[in-house]
Amino acid sequence: MLYDDGRRPFFRPKPYAITRAKLSAARLDQPTMGKKRVAFIHTSPAAVGPLMQFYAEAAPELEITNLLDDGLLRLLAAGDAATAEARLTDMIRVAAETYGAEAAMITCSSVSKEAAGRIAQKFELPVLKIDYPMAREAVRTGLRVGVAATFPPTLVPTRRLITEAAEEAGTRVEIVEKIAQGAYDALLSGDPERHDELLVETVSDLEAQGVSTVVLAQVSMARVLPKLDGRVRVPVLSSLHTSLAAVRESLGLGARA
Repeated sequence: MLYDDGRRPFFRPKPYAITRAKLSAARLDQPTMGKKRVAFIHTSPAAVGPLMQFYAEAAPELEITNLLDDGLLRLLAAGDAATAEARLTDMIRVAAETYGAEAAMITCSSVSKEAAGRIAQKFELPVLKIDYPMAREAVRTGLRVGVAATFPPTLVPTRRLITEAAEEAGTRVEIVEKIAQGAYDALLSGDPERHDELLVETVSDLEAQGVSTVVLAQVSMARVLPKLDGRVRVPVLSSLHTSLAAVRESLGLGARA
């Protein structure tokens, strides 16, 4: 996994500096044991663990590389979408040129579908946005969709994504939003139990408001799913699970049971 503070991407000071030529020479011509190479483009360290655990179990045919720049969250929170988009483009270029990625998936829900689309036009490899399959699934489950989030800037792009999915399906939905205040800070500060407790309360509150389904707006929230069993009756969707079919389709792989 590659961490980067955004100031000088993928740079190691001497004597450990690695040139592009050396990196290219070190690349394997073929993925490990015939696996397809996929790059996950992260803005939060909290997304890496759940994705790797799920994909390792559900998609052993994929070789995953994680690229992380958590400074992007600050850019997005400050409304500097242009700089964030440029940085994401740089990360995907590295994924393709250095790590041989055959597809890239942006795992941050705060990145708009429009931005992801513009980035995708710059590459030959498929560039996916992790939560669009989830939005489509949410629209299919009913006309009143609850959205739970722990990072407030995620709400606007998630709302837009669900609205676009509804328009694509020829229907309209009502969206009910709720922030789990303090949950994301708790997760980053090493208190996952508090994160989960606050998130369970948020999902339960959305259910009490009569929603037909609840969307977890960030992939880092997927960790709470086992704790919701038996506590809520409405479907709770995570992009963690709905993204896999889209990744396989982009690589020309058939669906699996």
